[in-house]
Amino acid sequence: RCGIALDAWMLPVGDDIYQNSVQQPLLFINSEKFQWADNILKMKKVGSNDTNKKMITIKGSVHQSFPDFTFVSGELIGRFFKLKGEIDPNEAIDISNQASLAFLQKHLGKLEVWSD
Repeated sequence: RCGIALDAWMLPVGDDIYQNSVQQPLLFINSEKFQWADNILKMKKVGSNDTNKKMITIKGSVHQSFPDFTFVSGELIGRFFKLKGEIDPNEAIDISNQASLAFLQKHLGKLEVWSD
C-alpha cells in the first residue's frame, strides 16, 4: 500500500519501473554521503508523476547510519571505516523513525506504537 526506501541504490531498478511508475505512496530517506546526482535523478523519475512521493536527506549521515551496525561499532572503528557520520547515530535513527512513522500514519491511518 505504500513504501519507504532507506538510502536506496537505484541502479538495479529496471527501466520498466520508470516507464510504468510506482502508483503507491513512496518515501525516500537518504543519507548525505551515499547519494550522487544520477541516483537522485532516478528516485525523482520514479516519483515524478505523483505528489505522494517524498524525499528527505539526513544531513551528516552516511549509508551505515540506517542499520543497527552503527550502534555496535566503536567510535574509533566507526570513524575509520566511515560507519558513522557527523550526526549522532541516535539522532539520525530518530529522524528516520519519525519521518517513517509520520509517512505510514498519513497513508495507513492510525498506528499502534509499542514501547518499553
